[in-house]
Amino acid sequence: MSLQSLLREKRVLVLCGAGGVGKTTTAAALGVAAARAGRKVLVLTIDPARRLAEAMGLTEGGSEPTPIPPERLFAGQEPGPGRLDVWMLDPRVVFERFVKRLSATPEAARNILENRLYRFLSDLVAGMQEYAAAEALDNFLEEGRYELVVLDTPPSRHALDFLEAPGRLARFLDDRIVSLFLPEEKGRGSRLWRKTSQLLGNVLGSVFGEGFTQEMRTFMGAFSGLFAGIRLRADRLRSRLSASDASFLLVTSPEEASLEEASYFRDMLRERGLPFAGYVLNRSWAREDGLEHPEALLRHVEDEGAARDGVKALIHLAQSESARAEAHRGLLARLAERLPAGAVAVAAPEAGGELEDFGGLVRLGEALATP
Repeated sequence: MSLQSLLREKRVLVLCGAGGVGKTTTAAALGVAAARAGRKVLVLTIDPARRLAEAMGLTEGGSEPTPIPPERLFAGQEPGPGRLDVWMLDPRVVFERFVKRLSATPEAARNILENRLYRFLSDLVAGMQEYAAAEALDNFLEEGRYELVVLDTPPSRHALDFLEAPGRLARFLDDRIVSLFLPEEKGRGSRLWRKTSQLLGNVLGSVFGEGFTQEMRTFMGAFSGLFAGIRLRADRLRSRLSASDASFLLVTSPEEASLEEASYFRDMLRERGLPFAGYVLNRSWAREDGLEHPEALLRHVEDEGAARDGVKALIHLAQSESARAEAHRGLLARLAERLPAGAVAVAAPEAGGELEDFGGLVRLGEALATP
């Protein structure tokens, strides 16, 4: 298995890792490589760096994915059938689309979206990047517009929480306490439940005004129709991400903290039975050969102290870089030793800031995808 075959065969590729390891750039580069190879690709990202967002043509808060123009995507080669769209996740936009999609009628959706309590709920959900990632991913997979979706997860130890986010929301909405805020129906609930509901309504009414309790019950009554859909989507997403056409790729760097984070994510994937595709070792010198035999430069300089001192300094630098490259190759080899069958360990070339322009993404994607 290689990254090239992953990009060619998989339907979902989820990238996890610590913050600052170049995960978002790697996700974008892999999306570019897959699209240039002929697939219809969507890259879902959380919060790209400003220069990277500009390179990809992203606009914050966009309600739809941004298409990359073919002339930019295929620069340097013949245009093909592939397509690349990129979307920066906005939890508020995602949640509003979710309400409209699962509501029985447009009027039912309006009853939710125009209620002032929805604004409070959407502000709450706006902080749930994990929920937005889960909902957006499930929606695009259901629509079937793309042959490959690359998801850049939040940069934290809770990145895999997007698997649990829909379920947590569903469990909260299913809670017995929530039922106290639903509209009263004759014959529903015990006498104690009805008394408790009335008492709660009286307290809230005295604090927030007489119309507040009825407004809350109207809102919760409208929103309760979405509960079943939330539960269904939580179960469906978990099933999809456990399937053979999905894979999780861990992005790390040679820093000890990043490697520990990658090890943590690997354990989490194993515990949850999720398909592990391997590692991308970013910001390493594992693919660098350095300057070989710099001492040969001494034959080409005059017998001047300054020139010879400069060459000797260059020799010292070359030796240092060579030692670093050798250490990083050893690290890559150790990552590869612990891989399950079919997984990969790939080093990304060290290219610095040029990766934050589109040409740099093309070069990185080609380097990663080349066996």
